[in-house]
Amino acid sequence: MRAAATLVVLSTLALAACGDGGIRSTTLPASTAGPSPTAAPSPTPAHVAPSPTVPQAAVLPVRVTVGDDERVIDLLVPTLPPGKKAPLLILLHAAGESVFAMERETNAAALAERAGAIVALPPARGRGWNVMVAASDPITPSTDIAYVAGLIDRLTDEYPVDPRRVFVAGFSMGAVASGRIACEFADRVTAVALNAGAPWSNECDPVRPVPILVMHGTADRTFDISLADALVARWRELDGCRGAPVVSTLSDIATSEVNADCTAGTSVQYVRYLGSGHRWLQDPNATDVMWSFFAGIPARP
Repeated sequence: MRAAATLVVLSTLALAACGDGGIRSTTLPASTAGPSPTAAPSPTPAHVAPSPTVPQAAVLPVRVTVGDDERVIDLLVPTLPPGKKAPLLILLHAAGESVFAMERETNAAALAERAGAIVALPPARGRGWNVMVAASDPITPSTDIAYVAGLIDRLTDEYPVDPRRVFVAGFSMGAVASGRIACEFADRVTAVALNAGAPWSNECDPVRPVPILVMHGTADRTFDISLADALVARWRELDGCRGAPVVSTLSDIATSEVNADCTAGTSVQYVRYLGSGHRWLQDPNATDVMWSFFAGIPARP
């Protein structure tokens, strides 16, 4: 059964954006949660304040309940022509970081307006996302992952979202959560992007190939670059990529490796930032790299 959610709009702006005066109420089943992992050390965020001259999407605080799990998300709704379906982007923050901080450092409001995408930023239940297990541990259900899956379902039902273009991206533990969503809910996401993340389990077994972008700094002291190397190697295997990647230079410090010859037209891109630490990566800005990757992915069948 698809996890779903109840949305209650908290601002008058949200009511206007919905068009029908509000959002329908739906009662949804709860999910069981596994034990909370030890959160990764909190990164030092590199906040990037958006320019006041850049068009910004409206930020709508929305209350979402999945089962008995209630959270307030930030929903960024761009200006859309009547009848137009928009991509949906879910952004997942780092451990110890707020939704607001993630919103600022990714410049999400400007991205939403520029790309014509609906962007949602949900908070983790605790300090960090309930996602990681050791390679030898059994995989237990995660309330956080069930929550994000339910959020995707409800936003797709209640907003002008194109269900064939649903993207998930995250930073640090949010990136780990994004990877787990790709593993467990490949039928609901079109592609994912991981900024400074790590593999969540050796048991990843998606029901279909998933395009994935991995961005990582070689000086990351929270998740060593070797974890990113392993993550990329695993997804090249999962996606059935053939041949050597095409290597290109994005900046003085960033190198891109793209495997485009993968099963079902999927692709794997790996961007390494020489000398960069654990942060939302810059030069080029990870937001721009992320959306360029997503924009080039065909809509999911």
